[in-house]
Amino acid sequence: MLQHQLKMWQGKVKHFANVYGPTETTVWCSAMEFDDSTGHASSNIIGFPLPYVTYYVVDAHLQPVPVGVMGELYIDGDGVGRGYLNRPDLTRKTFIKNPFSSDDGRRIYKTGDIVKLLPDGSIFFIGRNDGQVKIRGQRVELGEVEVALRSVNSSVTQAVVLMHEQSLVGFVTSVSVDASAVKTDASKVLPSHMVPSVVLSVDFIPITLSGKVDQHALLSLLVESKAARRSGGIRSSSGQHVVPNSPLEDAVLAIYRKELQSEGMGMTSNFFESGGDSLKAVRIVTYLHALKEEHPELQTGKGFSTLLGTDILQYHTPGALLQSCLGSSLDIKGKLSWPRKLWKMCLELYYRIY
Repeated sequence: MLQHQLKMWQGKVKHFANVYGPTETTVWCSAMEFDDSTGHASSNIIGFPLPYVTYYVVDAHLQPVPVGVMGELYIDGDGVGRGYLNRPDLTRKTFIKNPFSSDDGRRIYKTGDIVKLLPDGSIFFIGRNDGQVKIRGQRVELGEVEVALRSVNSSVTQAVVLMHEQSLVGFVTSVSVDASAVKTDASKVLPSHMVPSVVLSVDFIPITLSGKVDQHALLSLLVESKAARRSGGIRSSSGQHVVPNSPLEDAVLAIYRKELQSEGMGMTSNFFESGGDSLKAVRIVTYLHALKEEHPELQTGKGFSTLLGTDILQYHTPGALLQSCLGSSLDIKGKLSWPRKLWKMCLELYYRIY
């Protein structure tokens, strides 16, 4: 969490903490409370183990690594599960005998998370070690998305999927098919959170001297592509680019453009296609609520007072969101199908519980 975002909550909540923990260890394992000294751009700090939890940061040989050195996180504690239902093979790989305990029946969980131990004893999260990432709170195997991009069209010869700024980005080599067509075809076989926000067509997949995919070279191509898109504008899925026609719409669109880093975004531009995710949705809602002082009409809006991040996900264009909250004159239908409505209900329930 950034410093200015923390200040927005100060005075409104007594305690504000970042908590971490996999489902396999009964969710919460560590926590870090934010204050003036910790509320900087270090949201990767997942805090200190809770009283019933023990953390081990080890190398490939299960040997503890020194402070500041990257290693994989293993978790021991009362909340560690017994294993996966009907998955004995996966259970054996991830729930292993604790080499640091004299109890032969003690098991620790192999998280697959790469971390490092900080001098104060807290844990800094770096990333995953197995190509698994989280998109909108759901785990995604990058390899699974790559297989889908290659399989949806026979013209695709290679596909690489990377995580960039909390979004998936796909790179494909193809004989004839257009990259946008690959994305469209992939959206028919993949859940929405697994569809790359951008798919780029490249002449070849760059390789490093060690024979691995050169991710830096691919991301450089992405930066160039984004610059071109911003200068040319981003169209909605229907091809129509609707500009704001009131000070309120202009203010709302400015927030979307800033958080999504998309100057060409219009009132009918799709939130997800423009690189949006659940974290950006929460930030957008926070700034939208701050508009009520400058735009009194928002204070009387029936749906605006209870606006949540999940509403950004449901009404997935700026125009559709305003239409829902205020009865905007824009003729835009932005409601999602029932599976996403169900997902929205689950998210709202999660927010209320936690």
